[in-house]
Amino acid sequence: MNRKALSLLLVSLLLAQVSFAATYPLNITPGRSWPLNLVVDSARGVVYFDATSGEYPPTGFSFGIINATTHEVIRILPLDVYPGAMVLDEESGDVYVAGETSIAVFDEGNLSFGHELELGRPILSMALDSSVSPDLYVTSNDSVLALSPRTGAVLGSVTLSNSVDGIQLDPSNGKLFVGAYAGKGITVLNASNLATMGTIELPGCCAFQFALDERTQSLYTATGISNYVYVVNAATDVFEKSVEVTQFGQNSTNILAADETMGRIFVSSTNGESVAEIDGSNGHVSRLLNAPSVVAALAVDTETQELYVANYHQVTVFDARGSGTVLLVAVVAVAVVAVGAVGVYLLIRRRDERERRVVERAAPGPTT
Repeated sequence: MNRKALSLLLVSLLLAQVSFAATYPLNITPGRSWPLNLVVDSARGVVYFDATSGEYPPTGFSFGIINATTHEVIRILPLDVYPGAMVLDEESGDVYVAGETSIAVFDEGNLSFGHELELGRPILSMALDSSVSPDLYVTSNDSVLALSPRTGAVLGSVTLSNSVDGIQLDPSNGKLFVGAYAGKGITVLNASNLATMGTIELPGCCAFQFALDERTQSLYTATGISNYVYVVNAATDVFEKSVEVTQFGQNSTNILAADETMGRIFVSSTNGESVAEIDGSNGHVSRLLNAPSVVAALAVDTETQELYVANYHQVTVFDARGSGTVLLVAVVAVAVVAVGAVGVYLLIRRRDERERRVVERAAPGPTT
């Protein structure tokens, strides 16, 4: 039996275990936890999240697994790193969780954290090539690094002029798109050697976070400072259009998730509970979904067209195929603390401020 078949068998056995999840919907008492990131393994029918306790400073970190069929939280594991960006190796099913300066590797075959990759420098975002010879890409300060996902060895690096932030891999064209925290452009790198292939100019600042629809080769970027989503042709590296999410008012576009099967994009607002659905065919906002609390992460299950939203002390699942109704709310317990909505706001703002301070410290000073 090959590794992938064995992995699927182990996951199916895990999904069959008795769950500690309660009946839905739930009346949730504030102060459970703060899930920060999500990834969906549609092929294996599981959703992963990382979370911190709902207080600041946090008292503990965790990594959880949700059954994508029953929507039950089926396992919670302790996490040794501050919950950061997550990427899925679609081939092996392993999950990489970025901490502040290291990456914890969840071994899907053993359902445990097998090892940790120590980088020794701040990690802002990640992308993973799940090909036969995989590479793990990270942004750190003003650099992009290619790492061995097995050993963490640095295979290559490039320093860019602006402090980098988001990163998006386009495996079909072998490109990396890198956004700058300060600046109006997107840097395009050759994924095989990190050579610069060009820059895509945007009408405004900034390329904060990305989502790619590989089927249409549409690259979407949120700005983090305005209510626009920019759309770029990933095949030709040409800016195509701006989508203004007027429904966000003064709030900015923040987190993105692409649903390639339906040709649409989901984007959340900063400091808010709104998620806009954008029709990829015309760039129009087709509807708004209202989450129970501030949105920290989005992920789409391409098998079920369900949208997973990380909120304070819970993960909310929307039926995104039709009405957009809330299917359920899954409680994610890390540590029970007495923190309300103000605490949520402070936690996410402090997380953002921590990342921005990392970038600002690395940025060159003014010239004279």
